[in-house]
Amino acid sequence: MRFARSFRGLIAAASLSCCVLSAGLAGFASLGACTTDYQKGVDDPNYGDPNALAGLTQPGTSENKAAEAGASSGPLCVANGGRLVDAGTCAVSFANEILPAFAAANCALVGGCHGGVTPANQPPIDTANAKATWDAFASLQINNGASGTLTYINPCSTDDKQSGMACNMYATGYCGVHMPSGGQLDQAVITKIETWLKCGSPNN
Repeated sequence: MRFARSFRGLIAAASLSCCVLSAGLAGFASLGACTTDYQKGVDDPNYGDPNALAGLTQPGTSENKAAEAGASSGPLCVANGGRLVDAGTCAVSFANEILPAFAAANCALVGGCHGGVTPANQPPIDTANAKATWDAFASLQINNGASGTLTYINPCSTDDKQSGMACNMYATGYCGVHMPSGGQLDQAVITKIETWLKCGSPNN
């Protein structure tokens, strides 16, 4: 107890000495306003604003976080409480088969329907960046008419009917707005898309 009082007195004396030296004898009357850098917290590290982590959850497995790095909102199905499915090895590759089919159909041309930074229609398609394109597909909802909305792809399901991507491309009975707007994808491409959706729409 006596040590604590002595220590407090020592700190007060040091502060007073600092004030006298910096303010001079003429400013002795205004010592009450003198504060040390330590008291101001000048050298205190800033770990963030108060409540900066409010509402956030602790880290989990990266593939099941609602917000992936580089994606604005991550897979919509995960944000809605679902979990990504793992259906094993898929016979169709998103990067090596589906994106090249979109490139061949001129879907990703800059100034076209889905090309460039701000495409005329969502989702954006970047055939050189499969991950960014997959993220955009997984975070988009399209209108399915009377039955409401569908996510463009649903990587939380192996039911291809839970995704709007394939039916968006049918010549008849399509959902959303028929794509491609100026023509029709080959049925073989649509079949590949449906096969990929039944794999759980992996980013493969």
